[in-house]
Amino acid sequence: MSTDLSNLSIAVVHEHYYERGGAEYVAETIARTFDAPIYTGFVNEEALPPEAEREELEFVDLFGERYIAPLVRRFSWLRDFYYQFAWQRLPELTEYDVIIQSGNNPGWYVPPEEQTVVKYVHTTPRTAYDLFHQRADSFVTKLYAYASRVLYNPNIPYPDIYVANSELVARRLTRYWGVENPEVVYPPTEIQSYTSGEHRDFYLSFSRLTADKRFDEIIGAFRHHPDKHLVIGGSGPKEQELKSLAEDMDNVEFRGYLEESEKRELLGSANALVYAAVNEDFGMVPIEAYASGTPVIGVRDGYTKYQIRDGVTGILYERGVSSLADAIEQFDSEGVEASAEELVQVSRTYGLENFRESIRETVERAVEQSRIDAGPKI
Repeated sequence: MSTDLSNLSIAVVHEHYYERGGAEYVAETIARTFDAPIYTGFVNEEALPPEAEREELEFVDLFGERYIAPLVRRFSWLRDFYYQFAWQRLPELTEYDVIIQSGNNPGWYVPPEEQTVVKYVHTTPRTAYDLFHQRADSFVTKLYAYASRVLYNPNIPYPDIYVANSELVARRLTRYWGVENPEVVYPPTEIQSYTSGEHRDFYLSFSRLTADKRFDEIIGAFRHHPDKHLVIGGSGPKEQELKSLAEDMDNVEFRGYLEESEKRELLGSANALVYAAVNEDFGMVPIEAYASGTPVIGVRDGYTKYQIRDGVTGILYERGVSSLADAIEQFDSEGVEASAEELVQVSRTYGLENFRESIRETVERAVEQSRIDAGPKI
């Protein structure tokens, strides 16, 4: 039986708006689905959606302490320490019947006993859990990770329903937090707004230019293929380092930050998308490629290895420059089985309407489950 949400007050609670990425887009889509405000931590005004997309959205900056905001953005350990206390008591949130949390830091919030809480998890904390063995190479990092695990643990029972953005993150929720049977709702992609064009002779890779996206590996692979052209889109802290790495290569082109129209044009006309992110929890970029009728050459790592059917929708490769270089050669000589139309069909699983329907059903279920059935029975 469907639960009527129309008489309930609902708010979306997102951890912060330092930059606008996939997690922020998810929070905005949830807010539009329920016509709900977005309560969030420190807000970087430049990270908010463009004015044309902001009309239906209401943002509430919960903290707004301008004197500490730059420090919190700069030092993750200070941010985590601050959030433990700042998120716990927020009287403005207690007025809502339902809150939908996006991200981990809102989990410090202590909800009233009858408030319904749905928690959408993009991933469990990386350094404390799935990337612990790669990152915790010093006493300080080990101590930080241990403290994160111990201090956050009492908050885990608060949500009525946990929602993971992929089956891999659902596994992390069960393994690291003991959450039984978390639901999986894939992040939304506006697949209908992507189109497949005439494919030109270049390969595309784009994202925020950070260490964990491994553009160095991609550039190294194309050094083995000087006759193949690579377009890199995006900006970030590794931009200058990556440009220096490729400064003697005529076949690598940096486009910088991609406007939506340019991104879509490149996706629809590339030979293939190349994706090398470390232990990705979901990865919306490969889905955008499929929606554009473009196959993906992706690393056999994280959720990427589940998004690609090797030889069918793309090519999987083992981590490493030479392996990726071989995968590019394999794609160039053999291609993949799926047609552009079939790739678009694959992307429909991750469509916007599917997300809205699934998240609404989840919230209805959470409200029903959290309802207290008390009093005399006749």
